[in-house]
Amino acid sequence: MSKNKNNDIFDGFFFTPQPKKSGKRILIKETKLNEKQVVSSLHARVTMIISKSIFVETEDGQIYNVTISGVLVSEHSHSSIVAVGDFVLIKPNSGSFTEEGVPIATIIKIEPRTKVFSRKANGYLPYEQILASNISDVLILSSVLSPVFNTRLIDRILIVSELNNLKPAICINKYDLIEKDKQAISILNESFEIYRAYGIPLFTISVAKNYNIAQLIAYLKGKETVLIGQSGVGKSSLINLLSGKELQKVNQISSQTQKGKHTTSFISLFSYNDEFKLIDTPGIREFGIWGLDKQDLPFYFPEFSSFSNQCRYQPCSHIHEPDCKVIEAIENGKISGERYQSYLNIYDSLD
Repeated sequence: MSKNKNNDIFDGFFFTPQPKKSGKRILIKETKLNEKQVVSSLHARVTMIISKSIFVETEDGQIYNVTISGVLVSEHSHSSIVAVGDFVLIKPNSGSFTEEGVPIATIIKIEPRTKVFSRKANGYLPYEQILASNISDVLILSSVLSPVFNTRLIDRILIVSELNNLKPAICINKYDLIEKDKQAISILNESFEIYRAYGIPLFTISVAKNYNIAQLIAYLKGKETVLIGQSGVGKSSLINLLSGKELQKVNQISSQTQKGKHTTSFISLFSYNDEFKLIDTPGIREFGIWGLDKQDLPFYFPEFSSFSNQCRYQPCSHIHEPDCKVIEAIENGKISGERYQSYLNIYDSLD
């Protein structure tokens, strides 16, 4: 697997289509299993990936530590081989257990995925890196301070959500840090007004003070949601609060860098009283978009639409063309300059 020069915590947590450092090659085929294989297998769901260790849970609640068969039936030969949320067929290895006493099994088939949340993997040979599969929603967790919210990262995640037909929501944690600061609240409201305008659910919470958590729980009910955000915004603390116990380790924010230390070194699926599910992910610093053409990017900035049809050139990139009405709208203050800068950054990152 290619090394990520940005030291992103996601690197190494997923299996590439052809792992470079593995002594074992995996043959992926799309043909069906024979009847004997199906009868002797168990249905399960991938609930946790820790580095290259995979854990699944069967329908009766049994946990297995699994490996991947040398010949695997899957439709996903051009993306991560396995991801948290995948439904799989496994074959238990009779009498085999880990040192901790967890039974061992082998994945022989990955079922077709309905919806995925993915990103562009880093490396010389980029591929679609699946962060979570078979989900319905995306919850973007941010924070008012420590670290401060990053709307450009949020824009990227919103685009990926739309690309994959997932419903996004934004949750802003640590509201207690500014609840008496009128200026900070005004800046926060102004920064997120564009998302409200487009009908994206927006929550302000404080995990530390248990503020508005009931409102968030009510929204999540009936959903299977991937939880994603920067390091240090409180994902692990939120999971712990919802679970009523310390399922995820929580660390402090680095006082030197003001960037969250990575507290989640794995991806895992949690169930809240059987009312909803959350797939927790490691903190991110950068987020590459997979599967989007540059020429289609303007469609993911709805505020452009009122002006783009009036541009002299069609299609227009809204970057360098003369008589671009989008650029004119930005200069006249009709489109947010910050949003436009986000657009430029994303445009430059797309192949």
